Amino acid sequence: MTNADYIRQLLDGDPTEGLEPAWTNAALSLAERAQLISTLHMRSRLTLEGTARISGATPAQIQALLELATLDDEDLELVSKANPPATTWFLFAGAGPDAIRAGLEALSIGSLTPTAGTALVTVYDAMRSVSGPSKDERVASISGATLGHLAHKAKEYDVLTKNSRGLLVSLAKRKATGAQPTEKQLKYLTDVLLQLVQAGVVSRESHDDDQAMCDEVLDALGM
Repeated sequence: MTNADYIRQLLDGDPTEGLEPAWTNAALSLAERAQLISTLHMRSRLTLEGTARISGATPAQIQALLELATLDDEDLELVSKANPPATTWFLFAGAGPDAIRAGLEALSIGSLTPTAGTALVTVYDAMRSVSGPSKDERVASISGATLGHLAHKAKEYDVLTKNSRGLLVSLAKRKATGAQPTEKQLKYLTDVLLQLVQAGVVSRESHDDDQAMCDEVLDALGM
């Protein structure tokens, strides 16, 4: 059975029952999986969490696939062909053509140079270098109240290490005195914020009555 036939079979069946095989079938390309799960999710009328539970994915992975499915066909196929790590999906989903190409190029180079850092940070830095204003300036402007809130929220969601949560608390206190993060702290903070986005703790559709704070972080990260 070809992928096209398999996809058609899932689309003709119960959308809820199709979610798990759509997620687990390794023969599907990233583009096929994103488009298929997007369609099944819409038809099933499930919540993001419901689709994640039935498919076996995480809510963050499903959200990233739904956003990938909105890319232009050419851009989606480009990302799909490269088959980047799942941790970077949401970055490519929110990027323009030039940033996508920069991210994929950096990922390709990074795969040959382990010391270049994680795929997530490597792709993010490459995209931001193409997309304009300094990310450091935007991240440095995030309010102390938001950083303190994220430290508390990360603990509630049981994400981040103790040291990473401690950084958020420390920078929140520095903000209160008017002090700015150092260059080293900014790099660490950016990595921590990306982890929170990847984990779904910070999103454009927060259910924790903190949308303004989530938007502040996502705007600073350029997402």
